[in-house]
Amino acid sequence: MKRMKLFASIGLSAVLIATLLSGCGSNKSNGGSSNDPGKAVDPSNPYAEHMDISLSWWGIGVGFEPHDEVVQKIEKDFNVTLKPVDIGWDNYKEKSQVWAAAGQLPDIITHSITSDTPAVYNEWVNQQLIHALPEDMSSYPNLKKVFDVEGVDGIKRDGKLYAIPRMTFPTDDMWAVWAVDGAVFVRKDWMQKLGISDPQNFDEFKAMLKAFVEQDPDGNKKNDTTGIVMNTFGYFKNVFAATFPEFGNKGWVKEDGKWIPFYASSKMDEVLRQARALYKEKGLDPDFAVAKAGESNQKFYQNKAGALAFTTNSVFGSTGVKAEWEKNNPGEKFFDHVKILHPWADANGVKYRNVNSAWWSESMINADVDDKKLDRILRIYDYLLSPEGKELFDYGIEGKDYTKDSAGKVTITRQKEGDQFVDLKKLYPSMDIVSQLAAWRNAAILEDNEANRAAFGSESVEFVQNELKWMKDNTEAIPTAFEIATMSTPAKDKLSTINFDDDFTRVILGNEDPVKMWQDVLKVYNSKGLQKAIDEVTAEMAKFNK
Repeated sequence: MKRMKLFASIGLSAVLIATLLSGCGSNKSNGGSSNDPGKAVDPSNPYAEHMDISLSWWGIGVGFEPHDEVVQKIEKDFNVTLKPVDIGWDNYKEKSQVWAAAGQLPDIITHSITSDTPAVYNEWVNQQLIHALPEDMSSYPNLKKVFDVEGVDGIKRDGKLYAIPRMTFPTDDMWAVWAVDGAVFVRKDWMQKLGISDPQNFDEFKAMLKAFVEQDPDGNKKNDTTGIVMNTFGYFKNVFAATFPEFGNKGWVKEDGKWIPFYASSKMDEVLRQARALYKEKGLDPDFAVAKAGESNQKFYQNKAGALAFTTNSVFGSTGVKAEWEKNNPGEKFFDHVKILHPWADANGVKYRNVNSAWWSESMINADVDDKKLDRILRIYDYLLSPEGKELFDYGIEGKDYTKDSAGKVTITRQKEGDQFVDLKKLYPSMDIVSQLAAWRNAAILEDNEANRAAFGSESVEFVQNELKWMKDNTEAIPTAFEIATMSTPAKDKLSTINFDDDFTRVILGNEDPVKMWQDVLKVYNSKGLQKAIDEVTAEMAKFNK
């Protein structure tokens, strides 16, 4: 994680600093003291003055290099030149650490400290590295909606926000849309052949997977099938929602008057027993612990696995579940053979759907940015979150990629590759960056609109819509204390060194009693300050009367 100016002792060489600072903003005196940038510009022409704005993003060097029409539109409309500052998924934390230590952060900083390391966020605020955002956001109505989302108050410091959360889903329906972030695809034809009904509890689920392994569901008279595979371990956790809901999203739970992380709960005992049983009875892919992300999917596509833990919208795209399965099964239709297995109820009759934090990662603005540039940046973000911005991201350039009649009906006119319209991100490499700069737009492909029907086919769109409706009508969100996700206390911050997934996997693969093995894991966690963190978080939650 990055450690700000505090870490000048990292011993940076002058050559390294010079290399990494290319394209970053200069170390000016701190501006923006009025905290009301709207008053610093001429309202009759807020874009009169041309500005250079540097911004960091993952892979922005490659995405912006063609300087395509999407970048040109933003630059022209807002009278700016966007200066890309490249970061990678493997080094963005280290690069930001270097820039912060040298006082050379870009104007717009892309990071994930509000989500991943709130203690670092606190340090950046305390050291005045990042700009406080206006308390009055009425000049930026679309951006204001983000600041009004439940949980965003948790990243205020001294009553002020210093970051723009990058929302995962739309502000008006995010909790419902999270519902289809996880799914278990299952071979319904295998179930029919073996006479298996939808499981109504974990034991029936385990029995189904065991049947997929032992009863030759593909009929090739070979012992070559497994039960469930996973795209990543995170999707597999949804299997245990009825056993322990908070396990699915790594939440904190209140037990015996104290707030504790999910892994310290006694409810983990049954999850451990169930996961171990799945593995030992071969219902769980025996290679799950060594497979890379997405690697195990091939077993499902190639008729070697009966279930796949992934996400509902993974049916979309040329490399999605549907396309890959049909490529491996020529002449067969995916939806004739596969369905999504709906969650079963817990002991109280409740079926849970996935929910998580409203955002992951954020944009921050360099404290050296003056009021005029702050206003320009906020106006750009407000546009990116507007209906007009959404139209650009959904359909491309009006008059070139689509037309719109007086009633607002859109007709897509861009070129095709085969039966499908060319992906906008292929036409405009910057689209993948610009469209996600202010919000991830994960829900965009879940919408029932002409863009998605053109890109993915009506059958796939309707499949996802049906699943979304079912989840909204039949499930409840996992109980989640969102305040804790962005909470920073001394001991809680140190828990970030815990690698739960590795420890849980080791216990699943073990031979000793899983509950006893987990108690030994918790002893290690306690040595890292777990009990102190529990006390601190419980005290903080009491301030919320929780």
